Amino acid sequence: MDDRLSSSPSDLTGVPLNSEAASAPVLKKGTLGLRHAVVISVAVMSPAASIFFNTIPQAGLVGAAIPFCFVIGFIVALLVANQYSEMSRELPSSGSAYTFVLVGLNARWGFLTGWIGLAGIAVGVPYSFILMSANVQDLVIRWFGLNVHWSIWYLIAIGIAFAICSIGIRQSLSVDLTLLAFEMGICLVLAAIIVLHVGAQGGLTAAPFTPSLVPANGNLIGGVIFAVLSFIGFETAATLGEETNNPHRNIPRAVFGSMVVVGIFYIIMAYVATIGYGIPHMATGYANDAAPFDTISRRFGGNIFAGLIDIVGIFSFFSAALAIVNGGARIIYTVGRDGLLPGWTTLTHARRSTPIGAITALCLFGLLCGLPLGFFMQPINAFGFLGTLDALFILLIYILVNVSCILFFLHQRREQFRWLRHMVIPVVSTVLMVGIFLASAISPGPAPLSYTPFVVILWVALGAGVLYLLRHKLAALTLH
Repeated sequence: MDDRLSSSPSDLTGVPLNSEAASAPVLKKGTLGLRHAVVISVAVMSPAASIFFNTIPQAGLVGAAIPFCFVIGFIVALLVANQYSEMSRELPSSGSAYTFVLVGLNARWGFLTGWIGLAGIAVGVPYSFILMSANVQDLVIRWFGLNVHWSIWYLIAIGIAFAICSIGIRQSLSVDLTLLAFEMGICLVLAAIIVLHVGAQGGLTAAPFTPSLVPANGNLIGGVIFAVLSFIGFETAATLGEETNNPHRNIPRAVFGSMVVVGIFYIIMAYVATIGYGIPHMATGYANDAAPFDTISRRFGGNIFAGLIDIVGIFSFFSAALAIVNGGARIIYTVGRDGLLPGWTTLTHARRSTPIGAITALCLFGLLCGLPLGFFMQPINAFGFLGTLDALFILLIYILVNVSCILFFLHQRREQFRWLRHMVIPVVSTVLMVGIFLASAISPGPAPLSYTPFVVILWVALGAGVLYLLRHKLAALTLH
């Protein structure tokens, strides 16, 4: 008999934690394939938007050594992916990290993981939409001379996302796949043009893949941290564990597959950005350019190609938002199904089997959070604030999953325990994640970024209080 978790911790305990949720329509099992799981993870990482915007402050730290940072960041991110792959192979669940920690550690830590994840998911929605809306406003002014306020585009974008996510997961992921194919395709065409042009002038060099180009007053560690943070979201495939066929095989493959696809994309685009903008100009020009890829695309492809790159940035944010809502809604649904959130979070559409209650909650939070922050801070500052906050929350979850992986295989899958995969890699990954978290929390940047560590502390403390109130329900979740 296979003792692996098939859907939720409730299946292991045999306790009907939430009878209403148990009798309600559930997520449709086996409706997705490997490609769907890969797509959702790639979309959340928003490859084009990450390379367009994360490399700007990164260039100020490491100059033309950005490609070197992404190579190191890719390796570091793969270390974390190992734990998600190993845990999802044994515990395929829409709860993802919540389920992994619940089973690997205990119900209390599982709840805190879900609580931290709830915040990370919630801020991810306005984070993706707010800068996208501001960019749409700028583009419409530039192209058509119409000044439609960013808040209007924000409302429209969330409304469209809500409709697409509500229709069905396959339909949502088809939209994501289309947008990803467009954005990554355009970027790779630009990359080919740059390589051919620079190569014809004898300008191709491997120097950006070495630390030798880091400025004398640079910060290589800071540059690597930016690269690692660009991979956040790779784990989202695990949230489709209950809807993917053969999840014990396909979810681990999707976790690593999405990481490899995006990792190669990042390295290629970081390199062409460096040689396209000019190695001597990275630390000064690129780092102070509000839209360096627009500058590069105009230089090598003209105004029309620059327009396509601008559209790519918008599509990248929108596809990420779709994937965040879909993945986040499934985590909220699972935590609610275990009786730790209000019953309405377990509501699913009777015909489409989408977690409509959680989808609605995320979109409403996106409105209630994103609009006020955008007005108060301005969209660009709100984007930085929400992005930094999201990264801190997700880094904490990575640390908890790392520890859970060690203890789970050490105590509950002893016969499968392997020292490299289940001890050495998780320990190294934990040390690196703790270091990145502390570096990000201690020096997040000027206000409003400097407020983010306090928000994280406050949210975790609030979670500890809620944990105490739910202690009796958590006792029922303890696995024997």
